[in-house]
Amino acid sequence: MPALVDLLARRAGLALVQLEEAASSFGNEVLETLPNLDKRINIPCCNASSPPGLVEASTVDPWNKSGKYALGWVYFCIILLVAATVKRLYHLWTDKVRTAIHKDNMETLVGKTATPDSDYEMKAFSSVLLTDRSTQRFFPKNGPLPQPLQNDSSVSSFRPLNIGLALSRFILYRPIPAFQIRRLKKKMRPITFPSVGVILIVAAALIFVVCYCFVPQPLYRQSIQDGSPPLAIRAGMIAVAMMPWIVGLSMKANIVSYLTGIGHERLSVLHRWMAYLCLLLSLIHTIPFYITPIWDQGGLKVFRQYFPGNGVYIYGTG
Repeated sequence: MPALVDLLARRAGLALVQLEEAASSFGNEVLETLPNLDKRINIPCCNASSPPGLVEASTVDPWNKSGKYALGWVYFCIILLVAATVKRLYHLWTDKVRTAIHKDNMETLVGKTATPDSDYEMKAFSSVLLTDRSTQRFFPKNGPLPQPLQNDSSVSSFRPLNIGLALSRFILYRPIPAFQIRRLKKKMRPITFPSVGVILIVAAALIFVVCYCFVPQPLYRQSIQDGSPPLAIRAGMIAVAMMPWIVGLSMKANIVSYLTGIGHERLSVLHRWMAYLCLLLSLIHTIPFYITPIWDQGGLKVFRQYFPGNGVYIYGTG
C-alpha cells in the first residue's frame, strides 16, 4: 500500500510539472504576440500631406478619447445612487434619534408620574382626599412649571428639509391611473404606468443619452476613410456602460438595493426601462454605418491596405 501511495504521488507531481511547463510556454507565446496586437487600426496622422478629414478625425473628438461618453453615463448613475443613499442614511439617522428621544421621554415620564404609596393612604388625622397631593407634580405652587417633553431633535426637526422630503414623497410616489378605452374594454387590457418618480428618472436618462450623443459635433466624418462616425461611437460607448447596471438591477442581491434600501422588485422597472434605452442606443449605433457604409468613398480600399491577407472579411467599422 505505501508503494501505491508513492506511485500516485509521483504521477501527480509529474502531471503538475507538465501543467506548469505548458502554462509557462503558453504565457510566453502570448507575451510574444502582444506587441503585434492592436486594439484598433492606427491610421498615422498627421503631417503636411495629411487630408483635412483625417486631421479633423484625429483632433476633433477622436476615437481614443471616446471613453468619456461611457464615463458620463457612469457618473450619471452614481449621482442618482449617492442621492438615494444619502436620503436613506438621513432617514436611518433621524429614526435612531427619534427612538432615543422617545425612550428618554418614557423614562422621564415614568419618573415624574410615579406616585409613592403614601399618596394612596387614607390617614385619619388628615383630610379624606390626601391623594390630591399628586397634582402638585403637574401644577406646583413653587418653582417653574414642568417643561414639555422633547419630541424631536434639531437635526430631524429642520422644517424646510422635512417639507421638501414630504413633498418629494407626495409627488414621486404617487401612482398614475391606468388608461383604458371604454369601447375596447373587453378586448384590450388597461395600460398601466409606473410611478411619477420612475417616469422622471427614465425621462432624465433619455434626455441625457440623446443629448450626449447628438449635441457634440461632428456627427459624421468627412469620409469613412477617416474613421467610424462619432455618433455611432458615442452611442456604442454609452450602451456598453449600461450593461453592468442592467445586469445588476436584475438580481435579487445587488449593490443598489444594499445602499438605497429599495427592494429588487421595485428596481425591476428601472431594469426594464434601462434595457429599452440600451436598445435605442444600439439602433443609434447601427444606423450611421448604413448611412456611411465601409465601401463608400473608397473606405474599403483603405482598410484592405491594412489587411492584405486572404480570408479577412471587412465589415462595419473595419
